[in-house]
Amino acid sequence: MLGTQELGARGPGGVVTAGPWIARDSYIAETAVIIDRLTAKIERLERREEALNAKVAELVEHTQQAGRFQALAESLRNSRDYKLDETIRLAKELRGRIEAIEGPRADYNGLTYKTLAAIDRKLSELSAPKSRKISFAGWPRFTGVMATVCVIGALASMTLRLV
Repeated sequence: MLGTQELGARGPGGVVTAGPWIARDSYIAETAVIIDRLTAKIERLERREEALNAKVAELVEHTQQAGRFQALAESLRNSRDYKLDETIRLAKELRGRIEAIEGPRADYNGLTYKTLAAIDRKLSELSAPKSRKISFAGWPRFTGVMATVCVIGALASMTLRLV
């Protein structure tokens, strides 16, 4: 029997170029090329899948962040609304307390100073030190009256001692 080395002619590099295995070898070579191409395509698809997975993860993160921002905005809006309602409630309560203290407003229509600014202005006018000019014209008369009172007092005390 012939060995497998004796069948077919060999070309340069030890590649069998003729013989009974040529059809099978060409099929195997074509299949190997197709498998290599499929392997390369699968690798490209895997890389693309990884890139798409990264993009999907990024989109999910953006979506979650948008949800958190929306929740924060709603929380701030609710807080603002609550504070406004609370302020309005406190103002109404304060107005009711002031009306209870002051009495009916109709009684104050005849007042001269109706606003706090007008009252403050009048108080500042009253509390401001008045600069008066000191007049010395009345001093001689005052001293004369005082001297006369002193002389009368001295004469009265002397007459009481003698009596």
